[in-house]
Amino acid sequence: MKKNKFYIVVILLSLSILISYSLPRAKYVGTNFISNLEVPSKFAGWQGRDVTEALGINTEESTFNFINEAFAYEYVNSAGKNLLFIILDAGNFHHPEVCFTGAGFKIKNLPDTEFHLPDRTFKAKTLFTEKENATFLSFYWIVIDKNIAEEWVEQKLKQLYFSLFDKKRVGLMVRIDIPAKEGDIKNASAMAGQFINDLDKTIKPVPADYIFGEK
Repeated sequence: MKKNKFYIVVILLSLSILISYSLPRAKYVGTNFISNLEVPSKFAGWQGRDVTEALGINTEESTFNFINEAFAYEYVNSAGKNLLFIILDAGNFHHPEVCFTGAGFKIKNLPDTEFHLPDRTFKAKTLFTEKENATFLSFYWIVIDKNIAEEWVEQKLKQLYFSLFDKKRVGLMVRIDIPAKEGDIKNASAMAGQFINDLDKTIKPVPADYIFGEK
């Protein structure tokens, strides 16, 4: 029952992304790079399953013209705790706060979370969201050609540059959503950190650079 509620809320959240992308526009042509990342469905204490279809993300539909490719997996650890891991190759990254408010969530901005890997450290924007009885801790970061854009303005300027000069780039938005109560933020953050470290140990160095930024 709890897992079903999790999916219902996440589906509503995903659909809210469409609010700011309802106008007709040319299909974004990306690099089809996400499939090259070879993110496994199972690794080091984590079991995953593809939920892209369940979230309603269909890159062939006109409403998703801004997305070239999407990866959305639900992972469950050995303790039975679950998280949602999303990677989007998009031509126009939409601010997650707008997605959450569009879906009726109350948002609390939290300080950036610093994740430590054996060979690098990076920061992720962090939000605590609430709607009725559902609460989540969400982390997101944007990586453009292996470099994390720490501020939203920075990634917008980079997008403008690549667009003006018709240059190809690999631009990915990475997000982790974890069901969590406000008093359990520390444990949820630790869970996200464990997932990131376990994934980093599993995938090859080049994909790791594109997901977590260069060393």
